[in-house]
Amino acid sequence: MHTTSSTRLAGLLTALLLAACANGGPLPRTEAATPELTALGEATVTLFPGHCAGVVVADGRHALTAAHCIDGEAGQHLPVVLKDGRTLGGEVVLVDKPRDVAILRFPEAAPVRPLLVAHTLPLPGTGLLFAGRNDRPGSPREVVLERLGRCPSLPGVPFALFTSLHGEKGDSGAPLVDRRLQVVGLVHGGAACSIATPTADFASVLDALVAELERSGSAPGLGGAGR
Repeated sequence: MHTTSSTRLAGLLTALLLAACANGGPLPRTEAATPELTALGEATVTLFPGHCAGVVVADGRHALTAAHCIDGEAGQHLPVVLKDGRTLGGEVVLVDKPRDVAILRFPEAAPVRPLLVAHTLPLPGTGLLFAGRNDRPGSPREVVLERLGRCPSLPGVPFALFTSLHGEKGDSGAPLVDRRLQVVGLVHGGAACSIATPTADFASVLDALVAELERSGSAPGLGGAGR
């Protein structure tokens, strides 16, 4: 009986965690939710010296951030800071300005659980999780994807993510994840930082980068400034 009750309670807490929340308020702190929220928080990194955010993805040797956070092109070194304060040396391997996505590579896997990148766009009305920069206090929260559409500052994106997020300056590049903790977008900006650029088109790019490392054991990267 105790096991059945505990199972039902855990299921209820999980349902509450993932239910759509129109005001994008803080998520309840529950033991059942801790692994998921911890994974999201630890995978979110801050670009050194703290002007933007990013997220560790794929094999743990790559991270996504917003391209407008990158002052330069592929090949530059850009350290990131983990939630526990440790710093990882990163190298920019791809910058796509029109779609506002950049990819970093680390010399070794980050000591966190990397998140996968969804291959498809989320649907309007979907509840998404957002943790924000890891050097700021606060709990992860749920926001709603209100619609998909054009954004003037994202000329290469036909379906930008318009959300209920009320972020802060410096949240650019922070991930939005779906219910399976898959990255679906990165904060781009706009009024109250509510617009995110989708990341689905970069899932296959990351697959190619990971395969490249597995084949060669080196890290030449794709280079370039977009496709």
